[in-house]
Amino acid sequence: MRRFWTIILFLSAYCSLQAQHVSAVSYRIDDRQLTIDYMLDQTADIRVRLSVDRGRTFGEPIDNLSGDVGKGIQPGQRRIIAYDLRDLRDIDTSLVAFRVEVDDGSIEVCVADTVCFRMLPVAGGTFRMGCVRTSTHYDYDSELPIHDVTVSDFYISPYEVTQGLWRAVMGDNPSYWTGNDSLPVEQVSWNDVQLFIARLSQLTGRRFRLPTEAEWEYAARGGAKGRGYAFPGTDQMPLDYAWYGSNSQGHTHPVGQKLPNELGLYDMAGNVWEWCSDWMGQYEPQPQTNPRGPRHGENRILRGGSINSPSFGCRVSDRSWYLPVNGYRYYGFRLVLEVDE
Repeated sequence: MRRFWTIILFLSAYCSLQAQHVSAVSYRIDDRQLTIDYMLDQTADIRVRLSVDRGRTFGEPIDNLSGDVGKGIQPGQRRIIAYDLRDLRDIDTSLVAFRVEVDDGSIEVCVADTVCFRMLPVAGGTFRMGCVRTSTHYDYDSELPIHDVTVSDFYISPYEVTQGLWRAVMGDNPSYWTGNDSLPVEQVSWNDVQLFIARLSQLTGRRFRLPTEAEWEYAARGGAKGRGYAFPGTDQMPLDYAWYGSNSQGHTHPVGQKLPNELGLYDMAGNVWEWCSDWMGQYEPQPQTNPRGPRHGENRILRGGSINSPSFGCRVSDRSWYLPVNGYRYYGFRLVLEVDE
């Protein structure tokens, strides 16, 4: 008997947060032919993922597709076609769903098939680390001397780790401000974060860690796309880019509500301070490659400012530090993923 389905898909929440350029996605399966239609509002690279559990989780991008998929797809009404797609063989098509998305090179990771998050690629490069924008209002010896740093390619999470992800991994929620799983997890110590990372890596089969301080600052500055801004994403007061003392109302906010920086990273300023892997130490003047800070120390580095920070505490070069055994309701983190070449 001939089979025919037409299904309208809903884009997942994280796609809308990322200003996804794909809309009006539908597909149909007619015998052995798959046809996917969608709208694209600007030129982009496009990829397609398949779900066999009604859209709860999606696998790696599908190959062997033809039509409007791949590099440099032009805007407008687009169509993708596949014949006798091996990924659909012997699968109950009532369980099938597809996701058409802009291919930003990201990697999707899921925990227990319930909570998924993305890791964005950051192309390595060389930058001037430290307080390159001097001011009589806020110059700190800890941000000097300015020095050249080269970092290799890495993957970083576009958002601070949320309470939903923490709970999926750890089974609890240590946060002070609660009530929404999209709030950043806080009140976690550096040591707590190490246990979380170990469990997350075990659950997913991937290797996560905290960013080094150099990676964090390079990413906050926009990486190779950076424009030399004083704050992540802007040279003005960061009201549109950060939850900090002037606009936070004294509590944290769900991740991704403010504008991203040049790399598409959210909340690099404000919301919660973010733990880095390094021990606190004074900068050295000589050029460095992939520095990881001192071998020993008393305090671990925190970056980015928080909901109670003044604007100058949200600068890309601002540094803070605290004992690794202590958590605080203004302290959270984001992840880096190590990928084998």
